[in-house]
Amino acid sequence: MTGWRGWLVRLPLALGLAACTASPTATSPNNSPAPSKSAASAIAKPPPGPPKINGVTWVTQSTVRGEIAASVAILGNGSAALWLNPRVLKFRFIPGVQYPENSPLLPADTKPSTWVGQFVAAFNGGYKLSDRVGGYFYANTTVQRLQNGYASLVISKQGSMAVGVWGRDFSSTTGLVAVRQNLTPLVVDGRSMAKVTDGIRTWGIPARNQVYVNRSALGQLIDGSLVYVFLHNGRAYDLGRELVHLGVRTAINLDMNGGWPAAFTYSHSGGKVSGRRISSAVFHGPDIYYDRPLKDFVVALPR
Repeated sequence: MTGWRGWLVRLPLALGLAACTASPTATSPNNSPAPSKSAASAIAKPPPGPPKINGVTWVTQSTVRGEIAASVAILGNGSAALWLNPRVLKFRFIPGVQYPENSPLLPADTKPSTWVGQFVAAFNGGYKLSDRVGGYFYANTTVQRLQNGYASLVISKQGSMAVGVWGRDFSSTTGLVAVRQNLTPLVVDGRSMAKVTDGIRTWGIPARNQVYVNRSALGQLIDGSLVYVFLHNGRAYDLGRELVHLGVRTAINLDMNGGWPAAFTYSHSGGKVSGRRISSAVFHGPDIYYDRPLKDFVVALPR
């Protein structure tokens, strides 16, 4: 196997991740996760920064050990993107107070001091499980069955995060602490799956059946780095176009409507934390993740 596809397939082995030998339908915690060409959980060499693509301008928000850790790009019309470097960051999934429904908790989940004192960035999770968006696995518990073909945000016990398709890029939960599914993938192999002709509820239930609402998604680039996009008052079609424009290979749709989509970067000085919205159109302030809100979220910490 040659070219970028072969290089990405070899990444899991170079990074100590087990290659998959399990059946694509297996979801037992006794099997091994299977990152493949579009879902590497980290990168062999640290990127110098966000990709310079399509004229997008990134502004560095934080560094870790001298490397760019988080950068923000303003996309226009109130939308923005957050680039995260998995080489210097580790990630934690934290269930909300009410959602995902019936979620187990790890002891640290109830202790905000375990993330607030050092987090670099944070962003929202997905829809309610009751909206039939796919499965959910957390803390060695399958809360809702993981479904093949669904977009999956996975976080390993070592803090690596990846985005892929269950049954294609991952097929089991061994070595993972969290798998959050949220509909079928919005972007696959660099192509948006959303169409301008999609029905109003194809990619989630918009508040009051509005066509244009706040949306969010997390995508993975060919180098393994991650991009979160906050879309202000748009359609899933617009969100997919933005992700592809940013070079995303695979993307999972995240929460939508009003104040649910929310992402921030943080800095620390003198024992105090200071947060910044990635866009002024984000409804909530950065203190929403100083404790557990109603819904799940992801935090990025120095690796």
